[in-house]
Amino acid sequence: MNKQPIINGKVIERAYEEYRGDAFLVNRRYQRKLVWGLEEKMAFVDSIVKGYPIPLFLFSKATYKGIERYEIIDGMQRLNAIFSYIENAFPNEEGEYFDLQTTALTKDLEEKKILTQRDPVMKREACVKLVSYELPFSIYEENDSKTIDEVFRRINANGQHLSRQEIRQAGAIGEFAQLVRQLATVIRGDVSHEDILLLPQINEISIGKDINGKGIDPTGVFWVRENIITKEDLRQSMDEEVIADLIAGMTIKPIPPSRLSTLDSYYGFKAEDVDVNDRRIEQALEANPPEKVKQQFLYIYDEIRKIFYNRDTTIIEHIVNKRVYKGPRYFQVLFLALYNLLVVNERKIVDYDKFYSQLEKISSRTINISGGGGAWSGKEKNELVTATAAVLEEYTVKRNENDPMYYSYTTELETLLSQSKTENSQYDFKQGIHDLVTGELNEKLISKIFKTLTAMGNTEKGAVGYVILGVADDIDDERKISAKYGTESVKVGNFFISGLDGEINEYYKGNADKYFAMIKSILENQPLTEHYRRQIGSKIRLVDYHGKTVIILRIENDNGAIMYDNNYYTRICANNDPLPVTAENMPAFFAKFM
Repeated sequence: MNKQPIINGKVIERAYEEYRGDAFLVNRRYQRKLVWGLEEKMAFVDSIVKGYPIPLFLFSKATYKGIERYEIIDGMQRLNAIFSYIENAFPNEEGEYFDLQTTALTKDLEEKKILTQRDPVMKREACVKLVSYELPFSIYEENDSKTIDEVFRRINANGQHLSRQEIRQAGAIGEFAQLVRQLATVIRGDVSHEDILLLPQINEISIGKDINGKGIDPTGVFWVRENIITKEDLRQSMDEEVIADLIAGMTIKPIPPSRLSTLDSYYGFKAEDVDVNDRRIEQALEANPPEKVKQQFLYIYDEIRKIFYNRDTTIIEHIVNKRVYKGPRYFQVLFLALYNLLVVNERKIVDYDKFYSQLEKISSRTINISGGGGAWSGKEKNELVTATAAVLEEYTVKRNENDPMYYSYTTELETLLSQSKTENSQYDFKQGIHDLVTGELNEKLISKIFKTLTAMGNTEKGAVGYVILGVADDIDDERKISAKYGTESVKVGNFFISGLDGEINEYYKGNADKYFAMIKSILENQPLTEHYRRQIGSKIRLVDYHGKTVIILRIENDNGAIMYDNNYYTRICANNDPLPVTAENMPAFFAKFM
């Protein structure tokens, strides 16, 4: 490497202007999740106001959507703290908020009602001192992804604030590391439409809700909600350690032990009691492609959620007791026992209520984990998983050839709803396709749905877009559906899954297959090219989300610009109607697909 970083200073006011101009990028392929708590953010802001020196911020130059920007290598948590404080997302240690009248930009954003001033307000003198502070910026003019990954890993390998798992993941881009990361984001709910995000988008999926309601409440995350790990464990990425152990248990036989050195070896770290040449996990993923393992993992995850859906107890409380030290171990036994039954032996659960009853306090009968902490032997894991599967087998039956397998419908829908937070122009939601007043099929709406799909696909080469039927993103719309059909919706985040069942029962005699066939029939008559008509038709999914019928329509740009009714359409942001590309914009439009 011959290039050296260019070090200069940039006052916070100027950095904030660039932030608002979408100049900063986050690459989730190697960046840790946004987890700083309120105390950490307050302390950092206090350091700046008092003029204390702070660590260097490191960036690399990157081009994203045709614009040169700065990819953050080191300093994401600190930058987020600064900009969030300026935008009144949290107060300082004295309980005071940044004065939005301090800078021309924040004043303008307040007048436009984009930002809201909260009280009490920090003294103007202190606010000026804050925005005048010069941040130590270092720009690394390197765009090779492997080099950037290695720089990130080296910087964070000795980080005092990183957990052991975060150090393992830092800059790790192998198949195993990426699989762990992808599954972790899906289950936590901080999944994003793309790996490359603008820094403001990260706020939407940070672990911890701010005063403006942005972020993810850690108490609602599956691992914490079900008493498997604590909130602090989640911050320390213990959920990823559990997932890593489960993937190893699914793919390596016999099931390997759980210990720190074994996890280290999966990520290529040398460990005293593990052969440095141990390639079992890589070899396992060569034999079982990561996408297939991911599908199987989410399938078992969904089955566990079905077993415990709407129950009065958490998973760990039900199978052990409310307070237990080894929650991850009990969960691993349950998960891997179900994996053996439902995937390896191709069986299915026939009665979820009976299955749930059989699991009550099963720890006292079957999953009797020995005392002590530290490493957990592979021998004990194998024996417990085998014994548990044997006990539960009588509540399952062999699958027949028509039974769907390995597809996680429930999690797929929730993942799409989460992804829409960071790229909402690529998602659209419709409650249904029948007029709520007349009951007639709304053909104009149907045409708009398919036109919108093509506009999403025209974002760029490889763009993916979704239209989801049976979901409302507005409480007023949800109330109209509930009043019309006498139904209740399931709330997921800011969305209301009302389902299409009202329409299906009212106009199709309760026949969901007939409704689905009608959608596919309408697609056949849409003014689309044959390629994209076939693609959309092959990817339509009918999903049963806890008794609510939802249809997912998907498009992927894999064959150049997409035409609808002899026009090319684009979509600027969510809830905007697709607009035809004008003649003067045609050259730039087609350049995106070269």
